[in-house]
Amino acid sequence: MTTTDAEGQAVTVPLSLNQEFNSLFDGGGDDGPFGCRNHAVSGWRITGGPVDSDVLRDALLDVVTRHEALRTRIAGPPDDRYQEILPPSPVRLDVRDFPAAPEASRAELAEALIHEIETETISAYEAPFLRATLARFDERDAVLILMAHHISVDGQSLTVIIRDLANRYAARIGRSVPDLPASPQYREYGVWERTAAESAAAREYWQRQLDGALFTAIPTDLPRSLGLAESTARHRFLIPGDVVSAIDRMARSNRATRFMAIAAVYQLLVHRLTGVTDVVMATFTPGRGGGLFDETVGSLYNFIPLRTDLTGCKTYEDVLKRTRRTCLEAFAHDIPSIQIFTEAPQLMGPVMTDNATAMVLQSVPLNPIVDAPGDLRFVQITRLLKSQELASAVPDGALWDINKDPSGDAIGSVAYKRNLFREDTIVSMAAEFGEIARLFSASPGASAGLL
Repeated sequence: MTTTDAEGQAVTVPLSLNQEFNSLFDGGGDDGPFGCRNHAVSGWRITGGPVDSDVLRDALLDVVTRHEALRTRIAGPPDDRYQEILPPSPVRLDVRDFPAAPEASRAELAEALIHEIETETISAYEAPFLRATLARFDERDAVLILMAHHISVDGQSLTVIIRDLANRYAARIGRSVPDLPASPQYREYGVWERTAAESAAAREYWQRQLDGALFTAIPTDLPRSLGLAESTARHRFLIPGDVVSAIDRMARSNRATRFMAIAAVYQLLVHRLTGVTDVVMATFTPGRGGGLFDETVGSLYNFIPLRTDLTGCKTYEDVLKRTRRTCLEAFAHDIPSIQIFTEAPQLMGPVMTDNATAMVLQSVPLNPIVDAPGDLRFVQITRLLKSQELASAVPDGALWDINKDPSGDAIGSVAYKRNLFREDTIVSMAAEFGEIARLFSASPGASAGLL
């Protein structure tokens, strides 16, 4: 129930369905969905002129004022949580200088700083929910890193934030800037999804599609019962540009997207790891109402299961065709995760056992160059190649992320729970994924090697 809005006073609204879904998996620890390590971190290289830190602080405050989700905390006891929208308050901006470094080594220094920021924590319960670090190489070359709690943002939100920040910065130094588009607030999205998402056809689809389905669980190296301290590491690997180009060609020839092709490779990996042919994996959709909430900052994504029966698939191309059909049907029936799981309460049973867990695949297309008015140029730092011993938390298991870099290569990332998996196991899985991708792209008609 929403309270009356009054100037300078906090406003309370119910959790969104996404937040309700996440609360089901939050045990109150540091690494759960509401924990201090569940954050999104992204960096941008800023070139073309000096960055005034005082102006940047003011522009950051403009962005927080514009987007309520960046000043909304999770409040209330675990069994009765709600959102509390706070008045705007300044964003923490840390300013530092890099050591003198030649151009050739600057990308490496920027990556190291992003990793450093990712080891820090941020609260879902106390402001600020957005933090920034500005690090300068010289007067015309700097790095800006933003960190926000994942309850406040998703990947698309970060793109909206950096565009708005560039716009407000340029306006504050006197540049002519275009008007920013209308930005529906996250609480408006929360109201919309509770009515628009009540689709009988979609719920019927999921009930039918997931009838008897069980999430394909991946065996862990270490049982949960050991009670090891939770932490998340990230392993990164490279898929060469020629393999990515071949995958793209294969996808186009089958009227599929790159994600569908990557998902087909991933399902073959899951099959090799488990022997299962009725593969149930999971991914994320934007969850933005078909464009209605593209300008909204918040946690809007939906976690959806993809069930593909690989039985009878003889070739890699057969697997892609089967995967394409699964994706098209699932994406056409996109509803909030909590409603999907209501239709299939048995689905996640296998991944809640002592020695098995879920792995999830995402592949979010990158748009690294920001439309920034004025003299400054903002380019997202996407070529991150080094693995990390401590990274942004995943709630459980492992999260795979495969994205094409502007260079043409694809950079793979596996964020995994160190209390469940050993590093060498994840490294081996990534190597096998890369090998399947190479064979998949080189010989679409070759045997897929299904058991």
